[in-house]
Amino acid sequence: MKTWNVSVVGASGYTGLEAIRLLLSHPNAKLNRLYADRSAGKTMDELYPALAGCVPQTLLPMDELGNDNSDVIILGLPHGVSAEAVNNLIKAGFKGKIIDIGSDLRLKKASLYEEYFGYTHQYPELLEKFVYGLTEFYPEDIKKADYLANPGCFATAMQLAIWPLVKNKVSDDFTVTGITGSSGSGAKATNGTHFSSRFGNVSAYKVFEHQHLAEVYQSLGRVSDVKPEIHFIPVSGPFVRGIWMTIAFSCAENTDLNTLYHEAYAHSPLIRLQEGIPQLKTVVGSAYSDIGWVKKGNHAVIGVAIDNLIKGAAGQAIQNMNLMFGVAEDTGLTNPPIVL
Repeated sequence: MKTWNVSVVGASGYTGLEAIRLLLSHPNAKLNRLYADRSAGKTMDELYPALAGCVPQTLLPMDELGNDNSDVIILGLPHGVSAEAVNNLIKAGFKGKIIDIGSDLRLKKASLYEEYFGYTHQYPELLEKFVYGLTEFYPEDIKKADYLANPGCFATAMQLAIWPLVKNKVSDDFTVTGITGSSGSGAKATNGTHFSSRFGNVSAYKVFEHQHLAEVYQSLGRVSDVKPEIHFIPVSGPFVRGIWMTIAFSCAENTDLNTLYHEAYAHSPLIRLQEGIPQLKTVVGSAYSDIGWVKKGNHAVIGVAIDNLIKGAAGQAIQNMNLMFGVAEDTGLTNPPIVL
């Protein structure tokens, strides 16, 4: 059996933690080194007692990253940080593959980071080196990639719903509402993720201005010359994991959504299709994406449910890693959702 060594950078954060959890049961991947910044010198079970006896590695400081000899490194670093780590890795002569879960290397134009993220990209020369890794749409690109930029969680859910519609010229105007769990904001506590703010509450933020729109427009531009109108309302939900999203649009009365989506995802083992809007609970804890639809006359709604930490982050990184190393994309990712 083909095997490879994997190191995780930012191992103490939520996406790093989730990557470790998934890699522990992956039949081809061997967990090699773990890196952290402020948590360096500690063990994972000191930070997360649930991992007692599961992860023997001690977290290494970031300045040891240049000595890594793994076959692949997965970065789960905060936005604005991973590009520097990637630059240092490449300068140090790292020969393996790199998968960045963060946002630093998703966009091809450096100017978009100023427009959508509010900062000047310090390593614009890296942007063309990275393949955008939405697994279901770019498998052939991903198979040949050495450097991969993982999509954002909202961007993943949105594209899974909208891509088939734009590609088949069904509509170019969408109203999107996406509700996300608190884990999407990372391990560092903020006013928006604090229990007292989230529990029993629903609140919108960055209405029409969310940064994930940049990569959605970039990606959809590969299948349509017409830039779609996407009116996106991101919402903070009172739960930890998952994204539940609806996409409303108008279409011709004879549009056959059932056929359209089944044709689009006929070869996608982790996409599950249904009539009706899926529930969030049916995907939490899994790598599956549930997509469903309701249509009445010329009005339609697509529903999508994903686990933001798995399909929206670490799980999709592993799905892409599988393709990069020539094994089935769902390897190590077929555990069912947490039903209760």
